[in-house]
Amino acid sequence: MSKIIGFIGSCPADICMYAAYAMQNTGSSVCVIDNSMEGVLYGCVPKADAQAMAVTFHQVDFLRFKPFIQWHELEYTYVFILLGDRPQELCMASCCMCVLVVDCERRNLDFYRRFMKESSMAMHVVLRGFCAGSVFVKKVMERFSDQNGLVVRWMLVPLDERDEAYRIGMQYGKIGKFPDISLAMEKALAQILALLGAGSPVGVMQAVKNAEKGKNSAYRILG
Repeated sequence: MSKIIGFIGSCPADICMYAAYAMQNTGSSVCVIDNSMEGVLYGCVPKADAQAMAVTFHQVDFLRFKPFIQWHELEYTYVFILLGDRPQELCMASCCMCVLVVDCERRNLDFYRRFMKESSMAMHVVLRGFCAGSVFVKKVMERFSDQNGLVVRWMLVPLDERDEAYRIGMQYGKIGKFPDISLAMEKALAQILALLGAGSPVGVMQAVKNAEKGKNSAYRILG
């Protein structure tokens, strides 16, 4: 049975895509479903037919929309779901792990703090886009943790222009290859893979590096 991983938050699309390519480099079959309303992730995948609802790129299969009752029917080792910014609780409950990616906008932090509390869903949280060394980060972590106790793990990705260039670029056009990303982003991706049991720390970090270089491992072609 596939492991279903949900990605939600104010800016999760690039991290979801990166993690999928890295996971593919561990030798796993990977599918990504963009169930977000905006379709930012699926819209940036190069494809011959602009209307196609399924495409394979870098040996990862991408689908646009799929009912959650069909997720476990897919024959992949891992299925990554981009759930968008306000997913339904039934969709989240269908995932074996949820990753919340949130930036430092106060309204987003407050919204997802309430969202976690109301849904009672435990999540792994990626906090991104803050200034390195800022005391703000500790305050955010304390605020989330003290109020709901649902943060399983924190992953911190300080502001870096390389990461931001990729995140913003996804919204405006096709992304044909990985750019250079920050070390903090690499570590966060390796942590996500390790949490899913993808291999040793050294192995998952190498998978991230290979994905950056455009390498592929074992794969499943959409059929």
